[in-house]
Amino acid sequence: MLSLEVGSCQLLQPSAPSASNAASMNLSVWDSLSVSDKRMIDKIEKAAFEYFWNGVDPNTGLGSASPSVPQRVSIATEGFALSSICIADTRGWITHQEAYQRVLLILNSFYRDTSNANDFYVQGYDGLFYHFVNDETGQRFGNSEVSTIDSGILMAGVLQCMEHFKGTAVANLAREIYLNADWTAFLTSGGGIAGQWTPESGFSGEFTGYNEYILVYLLALGSPTHPIPASSWNVWASTYAYINPYGTGAFLTPGGSFNPDAYLYQFPACWIDFNGMQDNYTDYWQNAVNALTANRRFCISWAQRNSADTLLWGWTACAGENGYLGYGAPFNGTIAPSAVAASMPFVPTLALPTLNYMYDKYSGKIFGQYGFTDAFNPEENWYDTGYIGIDQGNMVLMLENFRSGGVWNEFMKIPYIQTALQKAGFHRTRP
Repeated sequence: MLSLEVGSCQLLQPSAPSASNAASMNLSVWDSLSVSDKRMIDKIEKAAFEYFWNGVDPNTGLGSASPSVPQRVSIATEGFALSSICIADTRGWITHQEAYQRVLLILNSFYRDTSNANDFYVQGYDGLFYHFVNDETGQRFGNSEVSTIDSGILMAGVLQCMEHFKGTAVANLAREIYLNADWTAFLTSGGGIAGQWTPESGFSGEFTGYNEYILVYLLALGSPTHPIPASSWNVWASTYAYINPYGTGAFLTPGGSFNPDAYLYQFPACWIDFNGMQDNYTDYWQNAVNALTANRRFCISWAQRNSADTLLWGWTACAGENGYLGYGAPFNGTIAPSAVAASMPFVPTLALPTLNYMYDKYSGKIFGQYGFTDAFNPEENWYDTGYIGIDQGNMVLMLENFRSGGVWNEFMKIPYIQTALQKAGFHRTRP
């Protein structure tokens, strides 16, 4: 943990950038909403942010990923937390000084000060970090793996802080953390990126076909210190597989299987504004629109077959009655409010009615201290009472992108990201 004097830095508010493509489009939709809809969205977003602000370790700034597993911190949750704090700063939910100090504290936890033998730092491998760590020691939690996707989500939040607090010690520290990540160490013999590393088994899990790893590849391409070759993008993207189950538009899924989990399309877009550009393989914005439309169609079809509530949708990885429902888990009627809220930038006319419906009909059971709880299944009379950090963050960032393009407007200005997009072959399809 690097020792930095907050008072020695000039605390800079980010300059007001021009709106991104998607931000401009969504601002017109936001302006057309009723006062009550705007108030509801503001309440949902602000409450979800409070999850990241409260209950953190005062010495490290790290927060437990789940109350059910004390002391276990998810590094991906910290990435969402960092971006959420930038949003809260801009929104005035906290003061600029409060935001700066909290971000500085979190970033210090991911920086190893080799001159201090007693320094607290989060443990990792070659500049990437273990998926879960102990919030009191910073060491690996259980048999957790060094995860490239979770490190990627963390780095996205780190880079937004670099841009948001440009010209300060926070920006310098954020840059050091990103530059220290050696993405090349995780390259496989085939040229792709391994999903994980453990001291027991080494590298494993090179993912092919579309998934949320698009964020990892872009962060790795853009690194000025340890960049992967541009050919790695082609190694990964060349395995894309499309499906079009309803004839309403083809979209990519991992391996071409029918599992349009919402997070696959939302997590990368929390930071990358794909609207108005594409690479040589697909239009990722339209890909998400088609996938989320299919997500809704499937959930409604399932509800009709099972005499369930046909106004609900939102299939994604989330909490379940009997444990976490990860990617590939068969759909059983469990709905995640975050999946719908984070769809607002893509399909607002489909997402807003369901968001209103969940808020009006179910908020007494699924709306608590930090807004919507993670998931619920009314057909099984199960209503989650807890929260999961990555889903809370998905709501905060994507609702803010819908309202103002706030994350996109900062993140897309970062030179490392522009370099990555160019290396991946992205080009403008609209001005």
